[in-house]
Amino acid sequence: MTHTLSVRDLAVDYKLSSGGLFRKARSLNIVSDVGFDIKPGETLGLVGESGSGKTTVGRAILRRLHAANGKIVFEGKDITNLSGESLRKLRARMQIVLQDPYTSLNARMRVVDIVAEPLVVHGLAASTEAARAEVISLLERVGLPADAADRYPHSFSGGQRQRIGIARALALKPALIIADEPVSALDVSVRAQVVNLLQDLQRDLGIAMLFIAHDLAIVRHISHRVAIMYSGRIVEIGDRDEIYENPIHPYTEALLSAVPVANPKLQRARRRIVYPGEMVDPLHPPAGCRFSPRCPLATDQCRTEAPSLEKKSGNHFAACWNRPSA
Repeated sequence: MTHTLSVRDLAVDYKLSSGGLFRKARSLNIVSDVGFDIKPGETLGLVGESGSGKTTVGRAILRRLHAANGKIVFEGKDITNLSGESLRKLRARMQIVLQDPYTSLNARMRVVDIVAEPLVVHGLAASTEAARAEVISLLERVGLPADAADRYPHSFSGGQRQRIGIARALALKPALIIADEPVSALDVSVRAQVVNLLQDLQRDLGIAMLFIAHDLAIVRHISHRVAIMYSGRIVEIGDRDEIYENPIHPYTEALLSAVPVANPKLQRARRRIVYPGEMVDPLHPPAGCRFSPRCPLATDQCRTEAPSLEKKSGNHFAACWNRPSA
């Protein structure tokens, strides 16, 4: 099956101020050697701590950040260096659902204007009023009444605002949605509703989705495959159940040990894995594996050579020198 999105060896650098007139500007490597594929109708969950580079990967795919290295292929076309009108047309097929529904919607615009805007900008509707019927159809599809169209964002709850954001993302019939922490700012009581809505829409429309999050329970619920990021690199990737039931990388084991389970007896019996130390300073990363300063399995090879993702079993890949293939 043709992949909607293929990413290979993606690297993203940030330019830092030199701090002085005659000092050389420095480059901060945020993402390195990231690669994955997403098929139509598939969700890849991208997981990691704050600062691990998850959002940077999403923004680079959308071409809001320049890729210092690597290749991004969308619907069979290399878009890594696309610009101008070609890039503008491409963005109609790639949409984003942002983290905070309170700031992602223009408070001075009616919902009908917000959802119709991409249709007007891309020439698919002559005006907001011409797009009204389509907007109402989109609102109803995400579970909002038709009369929501003429109200302003302040009159909706957080979950309803996120539904408006999803309707706006669907307006151009995208092939890919990047959902960047789409439920982390919502009340716990409505998170499941929004996640279930995304699942239903994906099933009905065949949309590929990159679901960026740090909530491992939600990622397990919505994802088909899961990629674990640490300090700008993917350290493990595989089918959802294989990742959760048979983690390979020590960092993945530690992350999953923190996920609570509903059974009190099982929760008390579980061993919480906590490794000392902090995430690597991106200005001074170690020469080898970036997790080596915290890893109990680290050897001299780990400290000097960065492991690449290797197949450990089936569709399960991990970047660890000390966890052999099955």
